[in-house]
Amino acid sequence: MSGPDETYDVIVVGGGINGLTAATYLQKSGLKVACFERKLEAGAGCCTEEVMHPGVKVNLCASNLVTLWSPVYGDLELEKFGLEMLTSGEWGMFHPFRDRSAVMFNSWDARKQYEHFASINEHDAEIFKASYNVLAPMMDSILHSSQFLQMTQGPEEVTQEGGMGNMLRMIIPEIPENVHELNAIEVAEAVYQDDKIRTAILTNCIMSGTHPWDGGMSALLPIVFPILQCTQSVTWTSRGGSHAVTHALCSCFAAHGGKLFTGCPVDRIVMEDGAAKGVVLSPYATFPEAEIRASRAVISNLSAHPTFLDLVGEDSLPDWVAEGVHAYKNDETVLFQNYWVLDRPPHWEGYPEEIDRGYGFNFGIESLDDIRRLRECLETNTLPDPPIVAGLSVQGFALADPTQAPAGQYTMMSWANVPWELPEHGGPEKWDVIREDYGDKVDTLLREYNPGLMDSVIDRYCTSPLDYYRKNPSQVCGSTTSGPTGLRWFGTHRPFPNCGAPRSPFENLYLSNSIWPYGTSTLGSGYIAATIVAEDLGVKAGQDWWCHQAMEAGREVMRARGIEIGTPIP
Repeated sequence: MSGPDETYDVIVVGGGINGLTAATYLQKSGLKVACFERKLEAGAGCCTEEVMHPGVKVNLCASNLVTLWSPVYGDLELEKFGLEMLTSGEWGMFHPFRDRSAVMFNSWDARKQYEHFASINEHDAEIFKASYNVLAPMMDSILHSSQFLQMTQGPEEVTQEGGMGNMLRMIIPEIPENVHELNAIEVAEAVYQDDKIRTAILTNCIMSGTHPWDGGMSALLPIVFPILQCTQSVTWTSRGGSHAVTHALCSCFAAHGGKLFTGCPVDRIVMEDGAAKGVVLSPYATFPEAEIRASRAVISNLSAHPTFLDLVGEDSLPDWVAEGVHAYKNDETVLFQNYWVLDRPPHWEGYPEEIDRGYGFNFGIESLDDIRRLRECLETNTLPDPPIVAGLSVQGFALADPTQAPAGQYTMMSWANVPWELPEHGGPEKWDVIREDYGDKVDTLLREYNPGLMDSVIDRYCTSPLDYYRKNPSQVCGSTTSGPTGLRWFGTHRPFPNCGAPRSPFENLYLSNSIWPYGTSTLGSGYIAATIVAEDLGVKAGQDWWCHQAMEAGREVMRARGIEIGTPIP
C-alpha cells in the first residue's frame, strides 16, 4: 500500500458506512478525498465475521438493513458494485406471545396487513386502513425529509401544537387533541383497542431506536410504524452478510479514485486558528505519525465524544462545546446479542404458519407493563430479568441468503435491551463476568415461546455492550445508534444545541456521526454530511447523478421482483 499524499481536498476520519458514504459522494463530485480507518478493514458497525465456526457468517452489529430506503443506493449505484438486497418473506416482522398468538407486520401488502389486524380487532384494522390510505402516498416524502435533509427543528418545535398530529386527528378522531403533549404509549392506548397490537407496535418503535415513553415525533410512531413497514419494506439482509454494504461503498469510492487507508488510526485533528487543517496519524498507524493536510474540509465519522474530546482535544474546546459533549448521553440504546446456529429451518409450532419465514421478531414483551419495566430498568441501570428482547431478533439471514451458513444450517440472533453501567454487578467491566449467564437467560426466555426452536440450536455466541465498545471505541458505552435518540437530543440538538451539525463549531470541521438522523444503514447521516460539505465547497451544482429521492431506487429493485408497494386498501 502506497503512502498517503501530503494534501487532500477532504479528509474523512473513520471508515464506517456513513463516513464512506460522505467520502464517496465528495470524491465522485470531483474532490480529492482520503479516508483513514483505525481497523484493518472498513465498516466498523456493518461487519460480518466468522467468529463461531467456518462458514457461519455472524452479522455482529448492523443486521436489519434498510439501505433500499436510501438515495445513496441509486446515486452511487451500489447494486453495480455488488450489493444485492434479500429478504426471507413478505411478513417481515412478527411479535410472538406466550399463548401462541402473534401480531404480524407485512412488508409490502397493505391489504393483507389490514386483514390480519381485522382478525384480531376490527376497530384497530380500520385505524390502520384510514391512516394508511392517507399517509402511504406521502411516506417517501416524509422519509426523505426526516432522514436525508439537514434537520431544522429541535425538541421545542416538535412538541408544539400542530403539524402531522393535527392532520391525523382529522382522519383518526381517537387521537387526543393534546397529542403534542403525549408520548407514544399514551397515543397507542388512546388509539388502539387491542393490547397485543399496542404492545407489538410499541415494541417495534423501541426496535427502531426510539423510546415510546418520549414525546415529540415519536408519539406518532404507533400510527406511522405499520405504514412504514408496508410502504418502505424494512426487513432485509444482503448477500454475504451486512458487510456487503461496506464492500459496495469501498468499491465505489475506489472506482472514482478515492483513497482508503486502513490500519491508520488518527491521533488528532490539526487545528489552526479555530479551523481544521488536517490530521496526524497515531504512532501505531501503518504510516506512523504522518501528518496529512486537508485543504478544504475534515469530516469526522467518529461519534461526538472521541471527535471533540480526543481528536480536537478537550483543552481546545470552548466551555459551551465541552459542556454539550459531556451532556451527550451515549447509553440510551445499548444492546446485548445472542447469535445461534440451528440444524434445521426455524419453525414456530402452534403459531401462524406465515411466521416460519418471517425475517425478524421481538419477544419477552407480553404487555405494556413490560415496556414500562424496560423504562424503569434503563433509568435505574438495572439489568432486566427476565430479559426484554426489543432490539430486534432475526431468523431470516440464511433463509434469505443461504451463503450466510453452511448447507443444512441456519442462523438466528437476538438483541436484548440492557443498561451499560451495571452498578449492582460492579460496573460495565463486569459484562465479561456475566455475559454467558445473561445469554443463558435469553435462551431460557426464548424457550418459553418456542422450545423446539431452541432444541435445534447447535452453537451460540454472545456479544455484550462492552464487546461492542472494545471492537469500536466510537461506540461509546456500546451504543448502537451513535448516541442517544431521546427527545432532548432531537434534530438540531444532536449532538448538542447550536453545534450546527453536520457542521461543527470549528471552521472546516464536519460530522457524519452523532448527527441527526442517528447512524444506521439508511446512510442518512453520511448523505447529509456530504450534501452540506458539497454545498459549502461549491461542488454540488451540476452533479446530475446526485438526484435520487428516498425509496426511488429501492422501489425499482422491488418492482423488478414483482413487488409493488403503496397500493391503497379498498
